[in-house]
Amino acid sequence: MKKEDGFPGQISFVLPEKIISLTRQNPLISDLYLTDIGYYPQARHHFRERPLGGAQFILIYCIDGKGEIRVRETLHSVTADHFFIIPAGVPHTYHSDEQLPWSIYWIHFSGPKAGLFARYAYQCTKIERSKSSRINDRLGLFSDIFRNLDRGFSIETLEYANLCLAYLLASFTHLSQFREVRKADENDPIAQSINFMLENLGRKLRLDDIAPAVGLSASHYSRLFQTRTGHSPIDYFIQLKIQKACRLLDNYSWLIADVSREAGFEDQFYFSRVFRKVMGMSPAEYRKRRD
Repeated sequence: MKKEDGFPGQISFVLPEKIISLTRQNPLISDLYLTDIGYYPQARHHFRERPLGGAQFILIYCIDGKGEIRVRETLHSVTADHFFIIPAGVPHTYHSDEQLPWSIYWIHFSGPKAGLFARYAYQCTKIERSKSSRINDRLGLFSDIFRNLDRGFSIETLEYANLCLAYLLASFTHLSQFREVRKADENDPIAQSINFMLENLGRKLRLDDIAPAVGLSASHYSRLFQTRTGHSPIDYFIQLKIQKACRLLDNYSWLIADVSREAGFEDQFYFSRVFRKVMGMSPAEYRKRRD
């Protein structure tokens, strides 16, 4: 079974050729611009084949699961926290793993400067998770572009989305510079641990997972965190998960089950109970309040 798209909870924008033509004529963004962008969560049976290659450069960023990319005659295995850039005009195929389907963010980008952002083309590059990795910030850039494009293709929206694109691509191609902003937190175990939580919102973390990440015993870390924030580490982590769920409910028309999964809750009913405890209303009630 093969599918090109149509995955539960997916987000995708394919800009019409008329809009892309306007972008090419805009001197502010004509050197580097996106033509397609999206997110496919747990994309079972996802498959693409382009015997003649694509018209644009393609970046695929895997955040969960795994898949394979074949460029010319070389097969590359792609797993969580890896990205791959396929140059324009190069024959390729890619597909999700049958047993552990990948969740990927992807961008098609073009323009005279596009090739300058392809320094990692033809190689599967790992983004190491660390106290300063800023993975959640990178995903926030994707979300920022999604939210703006969801409002239509005005000139201002196109300019903003494509100006964000350069920063987003640089977060992959200039990893150490992108992470530099977090260096100030390196001597603060509480800031470090919150960064660690943000990087792992899709997981079910325990205290024994978080404390070692900042080099403290569980008891010492728990007391320190409670003193600094007024919350236990796990309560704080759950609040971060619910904040993410609220952003999804505010900005996308996803099913509650998809929001639950994306926020790191395997059980939708448990998610709803936790959501009500934190927000004082169910996810459905929260979404309805904006109508």
